[in-house]
Amino acid sequence: MKVALIALPGKQTNQMPPLTLAYVAAVLEQRRIIVRMYDHALDATGSWHDIRRRLQTFQPQRVIVGGEDSRTIEQAVAQIHQSYPDILPLLVQRNGTDAPAAITGVLAWLDGVATVNQCLPNDVPFPARHLLSLEHYALRAPGGELQTPVVIGWHINGQWHMRQPRQIGQELRTLVEEAGIRHVLFCEPALTIDEQWFTELLNYLISASLNVKWQAAVALEHLDEETIPRLAQAGCEALTFVIAATSIFDSASRRNQARKLLTTIREHGIYTHATILLEPPYESIARLIDVAATFSLNDVSFELMQTMRVGDDEQTIKRFARQRYQEGQTRQRLIDRFGPVLGGLLWQLRVQHVDEDEELGG
Repeated sequence: MKVALIALPGKQTNQMPPLTLAYVAAVLEQRRIIVRMYDHALDATGSWHDIRRRLQTFQPQRVIVGGEDSRTIEQAVAQIHQSYPDILPLLVQRNGTDAPAAITGVLAWLDGVATVNQCLPNDVPFPARHLLSLEHYALRAPGGELQTPVVIGWHINGQWHMRQPRQIGQELRTLVEEAGIRHVLFCEPALTIDEQWFTELLNYLISASLNVKWQAAVALEHLDEETIPRLAQAGCEALTFVIAATSIFDSASRRNQARKLLTTIREHGIYTHATILLEPPYESIARLIDVAATFSLNDVSFELMQTMRVGDDEQTIKRFARQRYQEGQTRQRLIDRFGPVLGGLLWQLRVQHVDEDEELGG
């Protein structure tokens, strides 16, 4: 039997490989089914002509269409249903965290039964990355090297079930030996979601000496300075986290603790990226950005809370936030170099000079 899997673009701007469908493909290959994967996200602006042409060449008996939006899936099915009537529409995430449920549904469809036994987390094979053009995706490590996602936890019935550290390590070793990839992105959830599992994972990665660098999300409030050296020793090269007004403005001690923690992270050569959540009231936004600019982060992005997206120009607010953040970074560099008094004075002179230039230009 031949089965074609079509991955639709996800909701995020930066598309990652369709990992859930890659897990499905691995299970199909275990059944000796001939599989091909086509990712429409790699040419989301193009027409369906190319995919229909490739399907005509492959001539599959069955087609699986997977995506994150039901309406987009319906539109895709309408494009090919006439030529390939045996289609399974599959509502799945691209990041692979819902692979057990997706595999269960696909096996029931293939076997022509209403239900099959739930695919157990430990029975999920490694995803069929050989069917994907990994180099065509935008995932890159901080140094620019090719990076690929690796699942660390399954999302089942609304709860996270973390993978065994040894199983994650085996997948990393396979990536090195079979694909030559040494930089990975650990998908959600945050590493700090389960303290005991987090400790076990670091212990395993340190002892295994896999020579793989990885990036992951964390909650800063669940990190401590003693853990940072172990993160670096385990191969961590980048951390991502969220900064919100509530986590910064609650107390000066929490702000100082965050700065101290980020300084330690930077001293160990770990890249930092923060997503700054912008939320009303508007007067708090500038203050939040000014405080975040003092943290010496490597990179930031800005996201609007849902309450701000109604009736507000999202792009205008994000441009303001980016400009304010860059100004805050410049001010902080002056303060770090010349001290609070002289640095602050130089910043004021700079601002005054820019204002005068704008008035003359006007």
